[in-house]
Amino acid sequence: MQQVWRKRWSNIGWIALGAVTLVLLVSAVYKKNNKVCNGIEVSFNTADGSNFFVDEKGVVSVLKSIGSIKGESIENIDLKGLEARLNRDRWIANAELFFDNKQVLQVIVQEKQPVARIFTVGGSSFYIDSACRKLPLSEKLSARIPMFTSFPSDRNVLSRPDSQLLASVKELAMFIQADEFWKAQVAQLDITPQGFEMTPTVGSHIVELGKDGDWQKKFDRLFSFYKQVWTKVGFERYEKIDVQFDRQVVATVKGAKRTFVDTAKARMAYENILAEVKTGADEAVPVSAVAKGAAKIQVASKPATKKVSVEEERVPKAVMKKMK
Repeated sequence: MQQVWRKRWSNIGWIALGAVTLVLLVSAVYKKNNKVCNGIEVSFNTADGSNFFVDEKGVVSVLKSIGSIKGESIENIDLKGLEARLNRDRWIANAELFFDNKQVLQVIVQEKQPVARIFTVGGSSFYIDSACRKLPLSEKLSARIPMFTSFPSDRNVLSRPDSQLLASVKELAMFIQADEFWKAQVAQLDITPQGFEMTPTVGSHIVELGKDGDWQKKFDRLFSFYKQVWTKVGFERYEKIDVQFDRQVVATVKGAKRTFVDTAKARMAYENILAEVKTGADEAVPVSAVAKGAAKIQVASKPATKKVSVEEERVPKAVMKKMK
């Protein structure tokens, strides 16, 4: 009998404890819902907390345009509605809102990051982000990112070829942005029917990159060429440098025909050609030109060589540091 009563009292105790807990939870929720917002804090979801085109003042202004927030009862504030409104902003990729334990509205903003600025043949200009989404220009500041000129279309909805071209622009821009040397050395890229042409920060030459991707290999060949000519003849000797052909660097000296400049692999090809050429001449015949688009090295009969003195050039620190 005693065991039965003990069991009954135990059950009653658990029921009472559950009822008290429920009352406390309801009371806590009621108190929380009747608390008011004590303020708004905005932060940006980047590694260093920086932001380009959206600032705290602008975010708060968008939130206040919907209705009063500070001093308003928390239960009357529609967090999902506020998030949806911020996510419609042209520069915001994502926004998350919540209240902390001090009843302060925390707003975490992830900004769309421009990776390239595009100038069209029609005269308009816009940014694109890593998802190839078009972004408008900002009156506040201009992002320091690769510039591409001569994009063929101003339309909001692009044709398939133009969409593919824009994807190539994004890929090349992100490659350049990821390397401090090329970020400093690349001044501008022009879109041509043959592909991309780069205008460097240092030197008055043009670099033909082509349009088939393989940016890492092409820029590696270009850097190898830079290392060879930097301390020997300087950059001002050359008018155009072509790195779009596999295992080759083709350069045009100013005022001269297209001249072949050896890379390590190209020198091997050059030696193989000389071994096969049986002219009976007293002197070896050097390679001096490569036809544009050709896969094999051509042999010229009369090479023209000219010594050019090294020129001192003003260069960005990032470029000079890596070239030493």
